Amino acid sequence: MEATQSQFIFYYPFNYRKHHFKKFLRVLKENDYYHFQVEQQQFHEKFYGPDVNVSYELLKQYYYPFIEEKILNDDISLVNFNRFTKQFDLEGEMTTVFENMSFSIPSVDINLCPFGIGILAIRVQLKGICDMTSALSFAHYFRVLHPKMEEELGAKIRLEQLEYKHTEELVFKTLAPFLESFFVDYSHIDQTIKKMPYFEDERMYVSALIHLEEDTNIDDKMLYRAGQLNGRDKDGEPYISSTNEQYIKKFVEEHCYNRWAPNFYSMTTLQGHIQLTTYPHNQAEKYVSLFHTTSYYTTLIYYFYKLMLLKLAFEHSELRFSKDKHIIEDLIEQITKFASRYYFSEVSVRTGGKEIAHFFRKVFCIEEQYRDIKETLDELYRIQEDRSNDRLNELIFLLTVFTMISGIYGMNLVIDLLGEPMDWSSIFSFTLFEWIAFILTIVGLVISILLVINQLLNYLGNYFVKKKRRKNQ
Repeated sequence: MEATQSQFIFYYPFNYRKHHFKKFLRVLKENDYYHFQVEQQQFHEKFYGPDVNVSYELLKQYYYPFIEEKILNDDISLVNFNRFTKQFDLEGEMTTVFENMSFSIPSVDINLCPFGIGILAIRVQLKGICDMTSALSFAHYFRVLHPKMEEELGAKIRLEQLEYKHTEELVFKTLAPFLESFFVDYSHIDQTIKKMPYFEDERMYVSALIHLEEDTNIDDKMLYRAGQLNGRDKDGEPYISSTNEQYIKKFVEEHCYNRWAPNFYSMTTLQGHIQLTTYPHNQAEKYVSLFHTTSYYTTLIYYFYKLMLLKLAFEHSELRFSKDKHIIEDLIEQITKFASRYYFSEVSVRTGGKEIAHFFRKVFCIEEQYRDIKETLDELYRIQEDRSNDRLNELIFLLTVFTMISGIYGMNLVIDLLGEPMDWSSIFSFTLFEWIAFILTIVGLVISILLVINQLLNYLGNYFVKKKRRKNQ
């Protein structure tokens, strides 16, 4: 099972501060990140490594216009998917207990998506011919940003004479050293949280195209291992994370797109979108081009959907129920804009695109998450509105009582005595009814003043909280 060509794209998600969007653009330019435009194809070949020819003609006919204008728009805007690319051409080597794997990093993308969601995409190619198990092992180790568990340990990365303890160090020291300074600080929700708190297992999502020898028989076990990124076990043998053949068969049926079998399969799982092909090289060029175009953007769109829904789920889960009504309103506004501008049941006009989208939506639980978050936020807002209405009704009742009693006794009983100059000695001669009217008058004035002050404080407090929230986002 030798792989003649192995190409990967590793997706690193982050939240960037929209308030510093223009500054972010300036820093990207200073660090030689080029604003990617589909029309300028003469600049694209250098981004994908040697022997890779990419055509973008299909992109213009692959997506519906309402999504195409968001992902392929040449205008840099907070409402678009803004892709910035930098050519690196770095040569590296990953060393494990059992093997050394040479690889290159042709280029890196930084995608600034709507709602402050960013996705850094690292393109990696393994050099030369290698065993498929080695390719899966490489993906397994490289996607782990900061290894902690036993199965994640044991790999070292050397790049251009520099050694890195883990992939996150490679990202923040070499590929995008400025990136961390633009992360959203979630300490206003929790003092212990400094960056994206819903990043799953500190592992990157992976897209891969593995070109196998023409006579390779791609069976269920191979597809399962590819979808789970099962590389080598502790003894260096090919690893498979299940021994139940029925389970493996069912898993493959649920996650495998086999329209072009037996020469091309794709597995879409929580670990990655992995494509295996045994086509001859002259036929496989088409799939290489698709891997860097339609497959790339489709993965980007649905990964964005997933991250956006996780972001909303996290932020509403950390709300202080009695104090954060304005945040609930902001979250409802976000999910409404998300649904109307970006969240579509179909994004591709092609049959293959629709069928691949089905796997992403199913694996990422997109529809379930959207429905749950929408219903939860609507319910939270309804409860907050009910509480506000209850407080308003209590206030109206209180004022009505004052008004009614004042009307019964007539505030004119004492109102003349409160004029200038005030005769304080006359207070001691008040009758019972005059004392009641006097107390009602003073209390009513105090309550009115306190209500005005409270309203002003609430307004100013909400204004500064929203301003600070926008600045941190």
